[in-house]
Amino acid sequence: MAMSDTYEDPLPHLNRSRRMLEDSDRPGFFKDYYRAVRKATSNDQFNQFSKLKTNEERIRFCFNLPAAHDIDIKTFFKGKSEKEALEKKEAGNKCFGRKNNVEALKLYSQAVVKAPVPSEECADPRKMTLYAICLANRSAALYHLREYHYCVKDIDEALEHHYPKELKYKLYKRKARLLSHMKQHIDARDAYRQALKWLDWAKMEREKRIEHQTDIQKWLKMYETGKVVKNWDIPEGYIEPAPIIPDLAEGSSERFPSLSKKVDVKYDNNQGRYAVAAEDIEPGDVIATEKPFAAVLLREEYGNHCQKCFKVTKAPIPCKKCSNVLFCSAECRQESFFHTIECPILDLLTGSGMSINCFLAFRLVTQYPLSFFLDLKDQLVEEDPKETTNNKQVYDPTDFLRLYHLVHHAESRTPEDFFHRCIMIVFMVKALKKTKYFEGKGSASSDKISDAEAFVGGLLLRFLQIVQFNAHEVSEFVLIAPRTFDGAKNESLGAAIYPTLALFNHSCHSAQVRLFSGNQVITKAIRNIRKGEIVPENYGQSFTSKVKSQRKAELADRYWFECNCEACQKDWPMYKDMTNSFLSFKCHKCQGPLPVNTDNLLIPFIKCEKCGDQTNILSALKNLQNTEQTFKGACKEMEAFNLEKAESLLIENLKQLESSLYPPYRDYHLTQEAYMRVCLCQGNSKVKPLKTAE
Repeated sequence: MAMSDTYEDPLPHLNRSRRMLEDSDRPGFFKDYYRAVRKATSNDQFNQFSKLKTNEERIRFCFNLPAAHDIDIKTFFKGKSEKEALEKKEAGNKCFGRKNNVEALKLYSQAVVKAPVPSEECADPRKMTLYAICLANRSAALYHLREYHYCVKDIDEALEHHYPKELKYKLYKRKARLLSHMKQHIDARDAYRQALKWLDWAKMEREKRIEHQTDIQKWLKMYETGKVVKNWDIPEGYIEPAPIIPDLAEGSSERFPSLSKKVDVKYDNNQGRYAVAAEDIEPGDVIATEKPFAAVLLREEYGNHCQKCFKVTKAPIPCKKCSNVLFCSAECRQESFFHTIECPILDLLTGSGMSINCFLAFRLVTQYPLSFFLDLKDQLVEEDPKETTNNKQVYDPTDFLRLYHLVHHAESRTPEDFFHRCIMIVFMVKALKKTKYFEGKGSASSDKISDAEAFVGGLLLRFLQIVQFNAHEVSEFVLIAPRTFDGAKNESLGAAIYPTLALFNHSCHSAQVRLFSGNQVITKAIRNIRKGEIVPENYGQSFTSKVKSQRKAELADRYWFECNCEACQKDWPMYKDMTNSFLSFKCHKCQGPLPVNTDNLLIPFIKCEKCGDQTNILSALKNLQNTEQTFKGACKEMEAFNLEKAESLLIENLKQLESSLYPPYRDYHLTQEAYMRVCLCQGNSKVKPLKTAE
């Protein structure tokens, strides 16, 4: 029997799984694979599938479909290349010789990424030193570019990876000079001692050796006879500044550590969990700061940003096996367990055309070993969100159970939606079977599924549903020239899931702006929120840029709810349609709205329908004139790129406007937009000049 005869779709918007699973900008083979499996599935089989109740049952069923195995799953990835590394290194040497250190840095970095990294698998003596030599050469370019922090990191990485012993004295001397500049005198002394030790291995004339020895001993004598030899605070400019994570307004909430004390979380049956103001919130207040539970970088950003933390990679450290991904440091590489699993199948996953949502669900699995999930298995039972919201337990965003219990709306899904997701997960599990993830717990046969594999498949199915409603875009603010907002725009870096931020509900009139430090999210208030009012964020549908019908349709399609925010209820006009002919002033007594047709205003006394009192709006009109001057001052500061002064003036302007008027109001939203742009500059930002026609 056909599906249409046995199942009625409760909402036409719900059967939209394809866009959630496939990347429309990068089509791949999964689309044809899914169509083939779906076509081969009989009506009786599909009806049987539609009656299944658990995720594991669904995955087992789909894995046992013969057509699901009509796909050749192989590991393939972009490996290392000694030839390319040597070519890039030689090109870098030529640029370095011409003192073109910027281009040399770029070429040396390409050589570092391509060079085989010494390991048990790569023990060829000819290749053993290439990676270290490329790093050492890059450290020289970094030294001349005054990027001392990265220079020291490269030296350490080179010394740990078979740098030729006859050249080690040179690296230790360079490191000692750097540390001396950085006022790290104890470390500098130790580096000079190492330089003296390895000088014995150097291949050079006796006179040259004595010259180096004398120079090193001079520095050692200075350090060993000095009265105060210690590691001082590193001067500004000698080390990469740490990401600036602002303090939460009034400090951190006791129950929700990622939130300000000014915010609480409540629950009701209609809205689910949502954030409310525990105290009055003002523009500029930092509402939330949170590290992601999991984050995935867009493929287009692999060559520019760290896979782990999303920082820009000035001197990238590569994966030890592939040349696909980069890290900002050896520490980030060490902490990226997920890539040890994904590395051999990364090109396979990308080639499938699966969406960023699928990658994020996959990452939720690969960032932990199988044992982590098996140990938690008995705790994975459904919980009552009302009970967990109203109790006094701390909501720890690093706790896996907080992620596991985010909303997923399984009860509203169609069998077609589930089936499409299950076939994607069959592909994911088959890919995982090609890695070491299931080692000792997996089935040896590619078309058989073990209990552990079915369990992980069930988790993936749940994660794929959770990600749909709870993922956030991670972005950076891109300037087309230094110190100017002209042409600047926000661009996507990837996607992440933040268990606390996911609790905020949507409004087409958002109350906060999101900015990022790496992949850590920061949100700031962009308007007043009174105590007890909902603190919303925006899911990408803003009333200022889209009409109500479009917003509501897209929200229902993507997030499965009908928006009833104030902007939708009152059908606020888009920004381009706003005028100053009709304004809503505030009653001086009860703060109720006072609608005024300013074109026909004859007397300034307006009666409030709520309390019956009259308000003289002349003072409010004068206040609006003052805001024009404040905004002009803020724009001047933005033009001069004085961000701190611009932010202060824009916050003042927002407060002035809110004291007199209710939105929507053209100048108010123009000020909000300017304030958000200033905030975005305080997070991830970079200069990327426009490409000019050749």
